[in-house]
Amino acid sequence: MLKLPLLEEQLTMLKLPMMRDSYMRIEQVTSEKIKYLADLASLEVEQRHQNGINDRLVGAKFPTTKTFDTYDFSMQPDLPKLKLLEHADSAFVGNARNVVLYGPPGTGKTHCLIALGVAACVQGYRTRFITAAGLLGMLMDAKREGGLSKKLRMFDRYHLLLIDELGYIPFEREATDLLFQIISERYESKSIAITTNLPFEEWNQVFPTAMAATAVIDRLVHHGSVFEFKGQSHRLRTRSGTAKRMSKT
Repeated sequence: MLKLPLLEEQLTMLKLPMMRDSYMRIEQVTSEKIKYLADLASLEVEQRHQNGINDRLVGAKFPTTKTFDTYDFSMQPDLPKLKLLEHADSAFVGNARNVVLYGPPGTGKTHCLIALGVAACVQGYRTRFITAAGLLGMLMDAKREGGLSKKLRMFDRYHLLLIDELGYIPFEREATDLLFQIISERYESKSIAITTNLPFEEWNQVFPTAMAATAVIDRLVHHGSVFEFKGQSHRLRTRSGTAKRMSKT
């Protein structure tokens, strides 16, 4: 009698132990019937996998969907492309490591941040994208309403927290203290990927003291990778090129 280990593995994944343990004992079972059942189980596993990806993508709240396939690496010739693409397998998330992307506005940092998040969703990791201003505004509101602990627990459920645009606007000390708290609590337990327009030596513009800035940088970089983006804003470059073409017409 034909017995398919893969079918039994799939029925286990689908949490159908009775079917897994009993399908060989059904009266007049044939190889064709077992293969048919195996095909159905494969379709169900694949559909549940795709549904899970879709749910995680929706839950991540990406402003748009970006992948590394659509990123123009020629605009960043000094960026270590292969090293960055190594992170697309999301092993850094499983290892509770971090990623810091820094450089001038418009150089592709947010695109790559979202691409890392999309890849993590595909790999099965719960992910959340949020701007630094949005995150701190949410935490400040929760603190005023007495729900800060609940909100922090909510963010702690995500395997990967994507924080965009740190340093674009200044924050009050109370807000940066909350940012320090959320980064510290995720240290060596959950991953953070962050974009910023500020080099590390200027992070004291975000945090109230040089000591606080150093402590945050230490927690992010100790188990993390840092990628520097350079050059002029791609958006400004595109706009300038368009203007020049129009002036010639």
